[in-house]
Amino acid sequence: MIVSWKDSLFGYFQPRLFIVLFLGFCSGLPFGMLFDPWNFWLSESGINRATIGLLSWITLTYSFKAAWSPFIDRFRLPVLSNLLGQRRSWLVFSQILIAFALLGMAFSDPNESFGILVIFALTVSFSSATQDICVDAMRIELVSEQELGEATAMYQGGWRIAFLISQVATLFIASFFDWSAAYAAAAFLMIAIALFTVKKVPEPTRVLKDYISIVNKPALWFKESYLEPFGDLSKRLKGQLFFIILLVATYRFSDMVLGPMAMPFYTETGFTKEEVALITNAFGIMVTLLGAFAGGLFIYRFNIIKTLLAGAILVCLTNLAFAVLDTIGHDLMALTITIALDNFSQGLAGTALIAYLSSLTSQNFTATQYALLFSLATFPAKLLAGSSGFIVNSMGYFNFFIYAACMGLPAISLSLYFNKRANQHIVS
Repeated sequence: MIVSWKDSLFGYFQPRLFIVLFLGFCSGLPFGMLFDPWNFWLSESGINRATIGLLSWITLTYSFKAAWSPFIDRFRLPVLSNLLGQRRSWLVFSQILIAFALLGMAFSDPNESFGILVIFALTVSFSSATQDICVDAMRIELVSEQELGEATAMYQGGWRIAFLISQVATLFIASFFDWSAAYAAAAFLMIAIALFTVKKVPEPTRVLKDYISIVNKPALWFKESYLEPFGDLSKRLKGQLFFIILLVATYRFSDMVLGPMAMPFYTETGFTKEEVALITNAFGIMVTLLGAFAGGLFIYRFNIIKTLLAGAILVCLTNLAFAVLDTIGHDLMALTITIALDNFSQGLAGTALIAYLSSLTSQNFTATQYALLFSLATFPAKLLAGSSGFIVNSMGYFNFFIYAACMGLPAISLSLYFNKRANQHIVS
């Protein structure tokens, strides 16, 4: 049933969705510290483009989190689990680890202790991926199935607000002081987030299975924690599993391939830290928020598949704007237009993809199944992204941006396929 735009908009004003907004903020802050500020810091320190591209693989922990998500889903932390609950205990624990790892990055230097800096960055990535296992499960478990679109948009909104703070504030702090001060500030903000989580975030109400000790019954624990969630997913999606995997795996090819080279491109084109902070981050993230909430409205008014298709087409087309910017050079208006087009598309597409992945999960295995689907959605794309620096070195930025846009064609084709099937189902 198609609902009015007014009903779609008022669907956002629910207390549970503001908790989801905060969860998105928790998730976005540490990831933001491993993206633009990290790449800008490395580029400014003289680290070559190929190395920066390879270091984007640090965030592969987000793609591999399916490997330990069943452990997070089932293992109870001593003491903390009794005090806070299964989900919240792991959430707070991972937030504390993130804060300490960010402090470690703050006291490292790319030129003097590069290896140590990378180790701390990996620790941030691993701890943040662990936090995301809890966040993903909680944002699905705290809302009804009908609210997935709005919940996803609110999650994206919180995530992007954290991105705004982590990247704009970080670049300005680094400009006025240094990168150590910027990363230390992020660490203290994570500590504040952990305290707020303890005070305000509720433990989701869900049906809990009988606890099985990994020590006393390891075989049964492994079966229920790992095999049953994956078996349930395969059984429910059996008819279309192959094409669903292809869609999920290719959907983010275009934007993730381009991502690691954005900061090197800006610096080599002559844009300053302040210009990057204000236009690509502050303005860009606000536009992404508009795209994310537009995606939520589209899902609520129409459906997830139609929104997936729209997002895939927009991301593919708007990535071509970077090729145009490369021919223009250092021009603030051209940069602003490019960022507006690209970020709106990414916001809408991101909401569509997250809502789609969430809709595929079962309430019995939320964290594990979402982590698996998320791995499929990011791992292949991140592998391609790791080679982005080599591609720029061999063919230049203009041809690279054309290549990145073309990487979106498989997602468009598969979205069209599922949209056609959905329309045929409605007619029949």
